Amino acid sequence: MSAVTTSAPTALRPGLASVLDANLAAYQTLADDYRETSPQRLRHAARWLQDPEQGRPLKPVAAGHALDIGCADGSHAFLLAERGYNVTAVDFSSRMIELARSRDTQALQGPGPTFLEGEFLTGKFFDAAGEVAPPLDRKFELVVANAFIHLFPKPADEDVVRRALELVAPGGLALFSTTIEDIRDENFFAKTRMNGTAVERWRGHYPKDDFLSLVRDAAGDGFVITDLLTADLRGKPWLTVFARHRANDPD
Repeated sequence: MSAVTTSAPTALRPGLASVLDANLAAYQTLADDYRETSPQRLRHAARWLQDPEQGRPLKPVAAGHALDIGCADGSHAFLLAERGYNVTAVDFSSRMIELARSRDTQALQGPGPTFLEGEFLTGKFFDAAGEVAPPLDRKFELVVANAFIHLFPKPADEDVVRRALELVAPGGLALFSTTIEDIRDENFFAKTRMNGTAVERWRGHYPKDDFLSLVRDAAGDGFVITDLLTADLRGKPWLTVFARHRANDPD
């Protein structure tokens, strides 16, 4: 299969390819765990997929388009589709995308999500037929990156935030979430699977102010930044940073 680059291609930083290779191997293995934990993750998502100003579930005002970056098994993408968004979802793991595409769409009143396989920063994506997909060159009313930014070493995490913000439509909203830690560090860490075995992946850890600063610095004056602290079902604190595109800014 040949590759295509987005309208704003990003060359991978030196050393990043090896991190991505390790994470890809990890998430290929973790796909079955994600399938089993989908109901729990959806319950957590209901807490943070909400309008930061109005405190109620995010829903499109009209025919809204949403982008789910690092969509894994598609749980959040389907939740957004149920709420009325026209969803495009991307992930670099073929096994995750396979799970996402196999989900039942009968409960949806509108179209199901479009799932694309590929690495977000390079902008190389393939559709369900294995054909080269068009680049992500449209603007989205909602861009979601849940538990995604922390999979990239500094300063590639900044590249991901900037690229995601480039895809937000005027007046649109971006959501970035991660766990909150006491200290900032990053390295290869073991992640324990449901069966007790472990896989190694790259993981960054952020104190609240560090993650807020990461998004604020990338957003500049073009976005209004707010945040929300929640806890997952195990009580682990999570921070979601909302970046609202100023509607009167030039596209």
